[in-house]
Amino acid sequence: MKVHVEWGAAALDAKADIVVIVDCLSFSTATTVATAKGARVFPFGLKGEVATFASAMAVECAQKRSLGGLSLSPATLAGLGKGDAVILPSPNGSYLSLYADVPIVIAGCLRNARAVADFINISGVRNVQFVAAGERWQHGGLRPAFEDWIACGAVINLLKGILTAEAGAAAASFRWAEPQLQQLMKNCVSGLELTAQNFKQDVDWASELSIAKHVPILRELDACYTDFGVTDGRLKLLSVKYYEV
Repeated sequence: MKVHVEWGAAALDAKADIVVIVDCLSFSTATTVATAKGARVFPFGLKGEVATFASAMAVECAQKRSLGGLSLSPATLAGLGKGDAVILPSPNGSYLSLYADVPIVIAGCLRNARAVADFINISGVRNVQFVAAGERWQHGGLRPAFEDWIACGAVINLLKGILTAEAGAAAASFRWAEPQLQQLMKNCVSGLELTAQNFKQDVDWASELSIAKHVPILRELDACYTDFGVTDGRLKLLSVKYYEV
């Protein structure tokens, strides 16, 4: 099994049997928490279309953290239950999930690192691609994010396969960070930003290592986005996707 890691949307161009979307602060962590409760999570990265999609689907859409209610803050999703559903808009992990065109797409983070590794190790696949989602600079460009690199490394460190140089570097980075993981997560750029906005709890949830025992897998409805009023040409003919365990 060959294991590789790359940043952002370009990573989706690789030929792979499994893609692991890693957006630790906070899409992948939020998805892990919600699906652990039995809920379905619909990724959606097109800001201008999400209200139309949510209304047509009759599914609640997560809002900005500052507005209260369901959001990318993991704690707000812990009250969901079996049969519930939520749309989690995000320009990073959620957006990337829409365009991952491989047989198996997984949401990975620190919370479910061992569960994801165990799933991959017994899958029998030949090529695994980790997609470190990163964040965005104000001008829109990709900002490599410490938390995504370390979370990729946390999973890769447990895999039984042939690591590319990049995958090996991510695993080594995690081994360096593990003894002081929670403090480093608080001190990284994304952690500092959330703490400054009074969402330190989000960093705490995202910093917990391998406490979730399940793997959110992207599945498809027997319907296309156009059936729910989405007009964007990039999604028009694609099947509606959602994460579920």
